[in-house]
Amino acid sequence: MTGVVVTIASLLVLVAATPSLAGEQTAKEDCISRIQKLDTSNAEGQERLDEKNAVIAFCSNQYKHDRTIAELVKACARYEEQPVIKQQAVAECQLAAFGYAEALRTLKADYGK
Repeated sequence: MTGVVVTIASLLVLVAATPSLAGEQTAKEDCISRIQKLDTSNAEGQERLDEKNAVIAFCSNQYKHDRTIAELVKACARYEEQPVIKQQAVAECQLAAFGYAEALRTLKADYGK
């Protein structure tokens, strides 16, 4: 469980460090806008987990051809267990991976690499 905490913390630091980079996104809804909308949600428990899973499904589709992100998300799922609390942690880890992907994509677009 310590590994998942470290992974979540690392990914969240990366995502938190780049919130202003997301401002240049296109007008259509994308993964990062869905994550930001989720962050403002007041849902709790199973309802919150359902919202997270919907965002994860959307982001998975957006990044289905990115093997690095798929591996990050898959690494988070190794810790999945039945209790909702642990599922919440897995969902947060996966959402952080997608947030990292969005920040990286924005950096690449901004710096042309």
